[in-house]
Amino acid sequence: MSRKRKLPLWLVVLLSLLLAALLAVIALNPSKAVRPDMGHIAIPDSKEPVAEEIEKALAEDHAVVSPQPLPVVPQAEFGIALILDDVGYDMSALQSILKLSVPVAVSVIPDAPYAGKSAELAHQSGQVVMLHLPMEPTTQKYRDRMSAAFLHEKMSRDELRQTFLRDLDMVPYVEGVNNHMGSHLTQFEKPMRGVMQLCQERGLFFVDSKTSSKSVAAKIAAEQGISWASRQIFLDHDINEKAMLKAWNRARRCVEKNLRCVVIAHPHAETVLFLEKHLNQEDAASMMSVKKLLNPARPDHGQQVNQSDGGVENVM
Repeated sequence: MSRKRKLPLWLVVLLSLLLAALLAVIALNPSKAVRPDMGHIAIPDSKEPVAEEIEKALAEDHAVVSPQPLPVVPQAEFGIALILDDVGYDMSALQSILKLSVPVAVSVIPDAPYAGKSAELAHQSGQVVMLHLPMEPTTQKYRDRMSAAFLHEKMSRDELRQTFLRDLDMVPYVEGVNNHMGSHLTQFEKPMRGVMQLCQERGLFFVDSKTSSKSVAAKIAAEQGISWASRQIFLDHDINEKAMLKAWNRARRCVEKNLRCVVIAHPHAETVLFLEKHLNQEDAASMMSVKKLLNPARPDHGQQVNQSDGGVENVM
């Protein structure tokens, strides 16, 4: 019988060294390891929230061009109103923003997994809850992500209304609405009139996210006689810290000029870190509820004012 040959000692040593090196490489690359995420959820691509449909094709519309702050009307307050969009996916990020103890309107995507829970938490924290109403975008890449919660151009007036009502039912404590995506739909007056009519019936204000320079949403809101505003700055179109500081400094200049400025941010980890690092006491003193910076409802349209807001003069 032939005897099994043992591996040479030098080969055994070499294989052992290679195994040790491989284990060391794995240990030095924790991103490759499977670890539980204690505060965040993994979001499949098909459900990933898109930050206001930020596309290169639209960048000049709402991120690169210097903001045009609304002029202060008589007796109106001025300052910064911060809206946190795309809420309902990351509870940890929302909790971190709420801990900043500054006014922030929390805009919740209706069919997000934690929509109701997020609205409840924001309400308990004394913050304004908004519906981040999904609307049809322009770019095909984002159109492919449209869910049943989206309003789109081909809907009949009744279909649009019923979809809007279902979205409202999924988010408690809603006081106002702003559009999620919508670079396509907000260009058309007919569907926007349907949106604003329901806002009027429910006593809701509307903020135009301005995902398109051709948006007529704010115009129709004013014509419909509801309280409204338009976004001036996206804080985190570019999540680089220097880019966000540049955007935030533009908001600070609004305050220096006694202007109103609506800033939209998103629950990115980079945005949370930026606000935690850069928000100072002067910023906090300049920040207020978006309800105080709204253009007032036209009284000739019979707009009802929420009594908890203290009347029209306190909603401006």
